[in-house]
Amino acid sequence: MSELRDATPHVAHVFFGQARKLSPLMAELRTLSDAVRQTLIVPGYDQDPEYLAKQIPDVHLRCLRMRSREWSDRQTPVLKLLRFKEFMLRAHSELRRVQADIIVAHDMPAVLPLLGKLLRGRTPVVFHAHELWTEAAEQLAPFRPLWSMLERFAVRRANRIIVPEPNRARIVHEEYGAPRPPAVVMNVPHAPPVFERGTLLREHLGVDDNAVCILYQGLLGETRCVLELAQAVLQLPSRFHLVLIGLGEEAYMNDLREVVRASGGRLHLLDWMHPEDLRAFTASADVGVLLYRNRGRNNYYAAPNKLYEYLFAGLPVVTSAFPGLQSAVEGGAYGYCCDPARPEDIARPIEQAPDLIPGEVIARRARETRRWSDQADVLRSVYHELYDTYHAE
Repeated sequence: MSELRDATPHVAHVFFGQARKLSPLMAELRTLSDAVRQTLIVPGYDQDPEYLAKQIPDVHLRCLRMRSREWSDRQTPVLKLLRFKEFMLRAHSELRRVQADIIVAHDMPAVLPLLGKLLRGRTPVVFHAHELWTEAAEQLAPFRPLWSMLERFAVRRANRIIVPEPNRARIVHEEYGAPRPPAVVMNVPHAPPVFERGTLLREHLGVDDNAVCILYQGLLGETRCVLELAQAVLQLPSRFHLVLIGLGEEAYMNDLREVVRASGGRLHLLDWMHPEDLRAFTASADVGVLLYRNRGRNNYYAAPNKLYEYLFAGLPVVTSAFPGLQSAVEGGAYGYCCDPARPEDIARPIEQAPDLIPGEVIARRARETRRWSDQADVLRSVYHELYDTYHAE
């Protein structure tokens, strides 16, 4: 990376969601204050401003009031579209006041306020595509053609694209029409460098030292094969316990709670928690599991930050036998892959994983080869290149 310039670019990040739950965004906001001034523009609901102020004190936070959310918090397609429209108008107005040198749209909904800027090209726009948006979620189905058109428009008009995985970079460049290959910024956590194996999880569950704690953290839903995972663990000896930490749609959570109640105390469901609190629970588990159902290329080329959260904590991993995950896990001898739709195929590697390799070895290897500082350097390079191009004397 070239040396930092005397000028400090002002970067405005736009995200239509809860900032605290998008780990790559939080990592960037925490660590790039040496290179850029940063403003975060988000909808005002569910943001936890006190937490954000503590975690990202150098970032100017703009939480937009969303009257459509105040009217109703239901998640119907029509209400979602109404919120997108309101966010587009309010964020567009806020960006005019902020007057940033560079604007970063984190995922497709954040592109909507920038459509005019993408057309006029006066302020450089970075499209940080954390997902292949129109291949990501079935709930987009009623408006998928519209989203697909907007996604390809954004890819072709943005000044730079950032994606978290090389296969996605190829798709965005060759199929979606990005003028140049996207920059790849992997979803590596900004984590402390010290490996610590704790006992917090066992103490919280009230299980003895002989218990084997299998951990799944993140979205709890059908596309993550959580019920199949529960069935797999119940096929194993009674010392194996499954711990689920996260949130999901209410209907799915109700089904999951029924399975937990019928498990005889071997399945445990914990609420979502802040990453700083979660880290100690993760480090005290024995195996980390992340499964994706093959519902399109967004899952097939998954790039989850939880993979590295597990590895940095020293956990062997069991994951879906998909290309990106398979090369990261088996290529580094960090765990095993399986068919995520078959409980018996999930159970076998879970039983083998605790004896694979010492946790301190996993943590050391992962931290040596997947450093957040390397990803931050890519971001600095992208922003300063754009700033130099658009502000050359």
